[in-house]
Amino acid sequence: MHSYSYYEQFDLDEELEGLADLPDIRNMPHQGKVNHPKKSKSKPENDAKSAIAEVIFPEERQEDFNYTYKASRHEHGWLLSSLANFYDGRWINDVLMLVRGGKEASVYFCSADQSNRLTPPVLAAKVYRPRQFRNLRNDHLYREGRSNVDIEGKTVLDDRMLHAMRKRTQYGLELLHTSWIGHEFKTLQILHAAGVDLPEPYVSDNNAILMEYIGTPETPAPTLNTVSLERDEAQILFERVLNNIDLMLANHRIHGDLSAFNILYWESQIHLIDFPQAIDPDENQNAYRIFARDVKRICEYFARQGIVSDPTRLSQELWRSHGYRLQPDIHPGLLNEEDELDRRYWSNLKES
Repeated sequence: MHSYSYYEQFDLDEELEGLADLPDIRNMPHQGKVNHPKKSKSKPENDAKSAIAEVIFPEERQEDFNYTYKASRHEHGWLLSSLANFYDGRWINDVLMLVRGGKEASVYFCSADQSNRLTPPVLAAKVYRPRQFRNLRNDHLYREGRSNVDIEGKTVLDDRMLHAMRKRTQYGLELLHTSWIGHEFKTLQILHAAGVDLPEPYVSDNNAILMEYIGTPETPAPTLNTVSLERDEAQILFERVLNNIDLMLANHRIHGDLSAFNILYWESQIHLIDFPQAIDPDENQNAYRIFARDVKRICEYFARQGIVSDPTRLSQELWRSHGYRLQPDIHPGLLNEEDELDRRYWSNLKES
């Protein structure tokens, strides 16, 4: 088993130190530490109160959506704010229990509104923590080269919105929070359509995503890190995970935080989860190192199940099989697709 907790934060800078270094990239600005915006001097508890205040609903609204799950007062307001639109839209009619809590989001077991024939009888609602509680470290490493999107995954083009996000005003931070969720939902849609083993996504809103529930009402699917496998099954699942990694790469996605902690196991099948940090290998200068870390973590889990592998070799072979170079000398995200020389350079780079 891994020695760290499922909910423990990780420091990407530290984890990448042991992986292959990339050379300086010719057309990139200085690659030192990113200057983070100054932290607010407000106390954490004040931020928490502010977050809760934003999600309080009128009494009559709370009585309308009176779900079964017994939430705390603060959690109750958070759930009303995050799930009421799904209730109004007849996607769900009840929240039955908390499936899994996390530092970034919690997952709830919901009964679906049967007037909506698009969904199965039960659904999982991934509800993000209020923005003030979000604490993903080094998120700039994942956002690099990524377009800011709205909740539907469409690129934000409004100059005022983009300016607010760059300045990280209160409004801009809200937009960035929504963009994070929109990015995950869009990634889930792309990868599910491509055949990646993951819960089917149905709909998203400003603070939540509704998706397929894996497990039974009595027993939610456990994460793979809690499961000990017989060697024959471990070999099959190891190859299945590698196939998923390969399929994601074919669709220009790297999970970015893949491990046995982010894979559900149910009836001898796997389901990959948690994609907010997913990156496009064509847009991120740390792409190979992040990809190699994903492969390494998977190999480490299956090594404990008796499957011997070479994560470095596997990473390199998978990466090259999709036309990516291990050491590009130019950052692809800064190439201009309308420039003939840039297009020619990129074509030659992928063919070499």
